[in-house]
Amino acid sequence: MSAPTACSMPSFTASTLCLGRRIAAIQSGSLTCQWNVPQHSLRIRHGGTAFATRHATTRASSRTAAKYLAIHSSHRILPLERPPDPSSLSSSVISEEGLSHVQNQTRILREWMRGKQSIVCLTGAGMSTESGIPDYRGAKGSYFRGHKPIIHSEFMSSPSQRKRYWARSLVGYSPFANAQPNLGHEALARLEDMKCIGVKLDECIGFDHLGDSCFGRLDGANGNERMISVITQNVDTLHSKAGLRNCLHLHGRGDLVRCMNCGLVRDRKVYHDQLSQLNREWLKEATSSSVHSAVNDNKDEKAELRPDGDAELDGRVSYEELILPPCPRCGIQGNSQNITVHDNYEQQEHSFFKTDVVFFGDSVPRHRFDISYAAVDAADGILAIGTSLAVHSAFRLVKRAIDGGTPVAILNVGETRVEREGLGDGLVLKLESPIGETLSKLVNMLDGDDHSMAM
Repeated sequence: MSAPTACSMPSFTASTLCLGRRIAAIQSGSLTCQWNVPQHSLRIRHGGTAFATRHATTRASSRTAAKYLAIHSSHRILPLERPPDPSSLSSSVISEEGLSHVQNQTRILREWMRGKQSIVCLTGAGMSTESGIPDYRGAKGSYFRGHKPIIHSEFMSSPSQRKRYWARSLVGYSPFANAQPNLGHEALARLEDMKCIGVKLDECIGFDHLGDSCFGRLDGANGNERMISVITQNVDTLHSKAGLRNCLHLHGRGDLVRCMNCGLVRDRKVYHDQLSQLNREWLKEATSSSVHSAVNDNKDEKAELRPDGDAELDGRVSYEELILPPCPRCGIQGNSQNITVHDNYEQQEHSFFKTDVVFFGDSVPRHRFDISYAAVDAADGILAIGTSLAVHSAFRLVKRAIDGGTPVAILNVGETRVEREGLGDGLVLKLESPIGETLSKLVNMLDGDDHSMAM
């Protein structure tokens, strides 16, 4: 049996790859994966801790090593090259009839939709870039600039990491919260009104477990209708702000916070107001320090917004003096304005708030996947928009559709995981075009079809 090659591990970039007759090893930072080919055993070492898996086949060992290395490298799967800027595709004329690239791609998408009665859309971070919220893997993606999102286990286990997260959010959340829906969000809301997208799920019991954190309009006016038009990976709530009625927020909502001890859910704006009041001096020093650093580095004076709603701060900023608001139900009693740093650390040991979203390394609640699977199974077409499908929670939905023989259309500038893995031969349509402009033209095209039929 031969040792595995680099071709069997496409999902990550390793700093060192060694292949020998007996031992194959991959090393990335403090994580090392080794598998002994003759003994069919795998050893994984992270720092000073070693884990061994024996009697594994070489292929299984290769997959396991790849999995651990992918997890170790900040949960990032980057495309092989930076995708082009979607705006560069807007005005190029490619047809003899003088149609622009966007017009041509829109016509193709319209033909794909023809005859379908229950299309479900799956949206990702690329959906919101035209609203000023960065994505992860796009042309200007934050991963290409070295962004490493916080991991769930880090946030839950470390008071220092929580302070760091909320400090950066204190600076970056305002532009994130004030972002407005773009043409793409508005177009999907219009497509829902036109009954061009959406599937009814009367028998899906997962709806019984849904709360405000993951479903529907922000005012809660969903009624008893059990419909899904859009499944979104985004936590910015821009679909709902655009008027979309039936949106499943797969990863939760970034405008809410939840106490990790008693489960109390609060409006994030209220929490941020308290955070600002408790840390006025810290905030003043942190922002002035970041602006000073940006000027010295010839950068924009504003802190750099991240896709998660936080911001990049100067490395000299200290987070230890930050005070986090206690939970009003189970936290420190008394005047929260007089909390000391020492008191705050004691309180943070058992009661603290987290944004009501699924962080990297955490799991999507089962009932949300139950609804997602039911929607995919009931759909006669899946339209994936603005997503590279690198994250497994989204990829598994598209793969389920493909495995079930359901046609899939992908509107995304740049390679997706479906293409990398060669899935969906004959079932997948790939379109590369600016999202807002394309979907807006699609609405106009479908609206024109309706008018023609009425006449």
